[in-house]
Amino acid sequence: MTFTVLEADVRRAWAALRFVDAMTRRTIDTPLAVDLPGARLRRNPRGLWVVLALEAAPGDADGAAAIAAYENAFHPVPVPPQRSLTGRVADPLGRFLARRFALTLPRQPAATLFAAVEVVLDPSPAQPLLSTWAALRLAVTRAGLPAPQAAVRVRSPLANPDDPPVVLGRGMTDARGEALVAVVGVAQVRPGQDELVVEREIPVEIVVSVDTGLAAGGLVDPDVLADMADPPLGLGIARLTVARTMASGRIETLALNLP
Repeated sequence: MTFTVLEADVRRAWAALRFVDAMTRRTIDTPLAVDLPGARLRRNPRGLWVVLALEAAPGDADGAAAIAAYENAFHPVPVPPQRSLTGRVADPLGRFLARRFALTLPRQPAATLFAAVEVVLDPSPAQPLLSTWAALRLAVTRAGLPAPQAAVRVRSPLANPDDPPVVLGRGMTDARGEALVAVVGVAQVRPGQDELVVEREIPVEIVVSVDTGLAAGGLVDPDVLADMADPPLGLGIARLTVARTMASGRIETLALNLP
């Protein structure tokens, strides 16, 4: 019996990206516009975007050799220098807001090679909501103008300042400064404290962060923006924290003005 090899392309993949719906935490399986300069991507049937190859800088022969050695060797595995790539993702259907994201390759430790890197996409204000969700519709301004690309986090109030915050929901403002944040899983009724037999609301903190130096039409990495406690020199971050309550099935509209 004779076998004919039509095509053979066996090589090491660098990583996989999983784009996730911020409200449902499910993988987004519809087409997205993903741009990761310096890398070649391919979307597989599971909805993951696989980084198949990297490109060395023009004239960097050593870098090209290190990349080729990593992609084509399986044992022993050479360790090329780490590279940090910055990409952009947008939804052609307009259901999710465009954002930047960062990816460091090769991934460390080796065990993470088999887990996709999650990139969370925040909903546009037009996304539909389920009737049991607690939600906020925000209009965010700064200096009298809409504040686009502001990262929004809804979290539980901190009982102990040393404890890490528990994020209940997240969102981001669009070009008009409007954001939608849904908190999924809020119980309609829960045991009360002191004189209250039952409680129908939960206390929350709404934290809004904006990059004051963002150019018109620019994109941010909302995860970096929301987590940034001490901004680097030259990067201005305006932040506002508001205490509220939320309840299952209730949609509240708020206008917030950043300092």
